[in-house]
Amino acid sequence: MTATAAVAPPASRSGPGPSPAIPLTTGLIGLFVVVRICQVAAWPVAVLTGGTAGLRSVPAAVTVYAVQTLAVVGVLVWVHGQGAVGRGVAGLDATVALVALVAGGLLTRPGHGTGFSHPALPAAIGAGLTVALALSRRQALAWYAALAVGYLLGVHATVSLGPAALSGAAGNLLALVGVPAAAGLVVGALRQAALRADRATVRAVKAEAALAEAGQRIAAHAAYASEVAQQHRMLHDTVLSTLDAVARGAVDTGDPVVRRRLAADADHLRGLIASAGSAVGMRLVGELTTVIRELAPTGLRVHLRVTDVPPDVPPAVVRALTGAVREALNNVIRHSGTSTALVTVAGPAAGTDDPDPARLRVTVADRGRGFDPDRIRPGLGLSRSVRARIGEAGGEVLVDSGAGQGTTVEMSWPPGAWTSAAG
Repeated sequence: MTATAAVAPPASRSGPGPSPAIPLTTGLIGLFVVVRICQVAAWPVAVLTGGTAGLRSVPAAVTVYAVQTLAVVGVLVWVHGQGAVGRGVAGLDATVALVALVAGGLLTRPGHGTGFSHPALPAAIGAGLTVALALSRRQALAWYAALAVGYLLGVHATVSLGPAALSGAAGNLLALVGVPAAAGLVVGALRQAALRADRATVRAVKAEAALAEAGQRIAAHAAYASEVAQQHRMLHDTVLSTLDAVARGAVDTGDPVVRRRLAADADHLRGLIASAGSAVGMRLVGELTTVIRELAPTGLRVHLRVTDVPPDVPPAVVRALTGAVREALNNVIRHSGTSTALVTVAGPAAGTDDPDPARLRVTVADRGRGFDPDRIRPGLGLSRSVRARIGEAGGEVLVDSGAGQGTTVEMSWPPGAWTSAAG
């Protein structure tokens, strides 16, 4: 007999508490039904072949048999429907069997109580099997003792005849108690095996999860180390190069172009410091700094502010952000009439529980002449290069502007947008 891994056996089969119902496979249910039907069919077959001479009252014996048969049918229907043997059903089965053993034994004539004339003994053996499947070992032993006593009480007139009758009674007791007890031992062993298998499965799942988590940590650390190395190379080629030129007197620090470059380098360093714990943040700072440097010859001075960048923004979002910021800054150059812009990148502040679903906000702002956003014609840079990029990445763009009030372009990403953007 086998039990599924989902079965939770009791801490000890000898404990006082009842165990949960044990689920049975389809094959085991079929076997249980066949065994019980064969046990129920044994008495009428014996009576048809051997006669009723050993019975005190045939109608009364048939009544006992009929009541016990109805109880067995009810048990079989319940077990088949539930796919398990329940404690309540086992108790009912054993109670009916106990009463039937006493009554059926009393309805046999002296000398016939240990033979085929007993109408309740075969089905009572099946009740012991039900008890073994559903109850704890201690409860099952108590029922076995009760069934044994009930049987002996019923056939006391036969047992009192002497050693020969005692020998037959002992054999019946062995079948009544020994067979179900053996089944109980098998069930207990299978439950322990199921518990061990379940525990092994849980350990395997936990180990697999721990391995996957360790792999993710290693991958994240490798990505972070790679980003740090890349930023170091960028710093060497930009900030350190500028500082080296200043130290050697190779550039005029009073030159506006040099001053803008130094200011951009300072923003770059501040951004890296602010995003030092996030590979995404450092990559974002590096790419935005590259954009700002590329636009520096136009005379645009861009201030970059970066705070609390989440570590799990996918590369597709970073690429969309970089391209959208580039186009927004180009719009500042072409349309704002000002030479200064502010780019801010911010995620939720550490240790706060912001109800706003946006995890990352990027803002490009200027104090130029402004415009009416409702009058922007489709196909221009704001719609095509900013809204389209951010929309494809799963985010949204809000534009706040007015004549003489400057322009603010805000791009934001809710958490649910990252999955679709990751590809």
